[in-house]
Amino acid sequence: MHDILVTTHHETTRLTLTTPILERAILERISAVLETLAGEDEPQPLVICSSHPSIFLAGAHLAEIARLDSASSVPYALQGRRVVQSLESHPAPTVAAVGGSCSGGGFDLVLACDAVVAGHSATFSHPGVRRGLVTGWSGTVKLPAALGCPTARAALLEGRELDPAEMRDLGVVHIVCNDPVAEATRTALELAGLDPERRRLWRTLRKGRFVDSFRASVVENY
Repeated sequence: MHDILVTTHHETTRLTLTTPILERAILERISAVLETLAGEDEPQPLVICSSHPSIFLAGAHLAEIARLDSASSVPYALQGRRVVQSLESHPAPTVAAVGGSCSGGGFDLVLACDAVVAGHSATFSHPGVRRGLVTGWSGTVKLPAALGCPTARAALLEGRELDPAEMRDLGVVHIVCNDPVAEATRTALELAGLDPERRRLWRTLRKGRFVDSFRASVVENY
């Protein structure tokens, strides 16, 4: 699996994407890795990062999209959604460490994680509208829930790029820092330290994007 590296760091599992574009083969490998990790007796908290210096995750491969037809488009969309759902239901905390541009399907995957840590140069976008594309991996539902309708409209219908400070103010990004991988590791361990009930509550609130109002009681005072 040369496109994905799975390593252990400070009692966390680190999934490093070495090819930051979500080809079908890479989606299959991510699904297989998540299934294997979820099947472990005591899964470690998971940090997802990229080895690319300026790209965290781009979306789907445009050449693959161009080959889709009415028969193949639905299975293709479902494949991406399965990865999103695997992240949402992963038994251990999941944290994305976004150090560069995160767009399209990559943005959808990030929103499925329990927390997002971003570097100062990170960007978030859904540029499909500029290419005549509509996301099929849950972004049309997740972005309004995560960002609020006005910002989601700007991202989906105008293709506006969102910076990490704006994402933090919206409650989507947990922390903006110089070293997102190190901070994501700390955050993953923090979430893993919650008792199971508080962890379930955190995930429920995170999914509903009510994080800011409850962060102190759910996370910081566990």
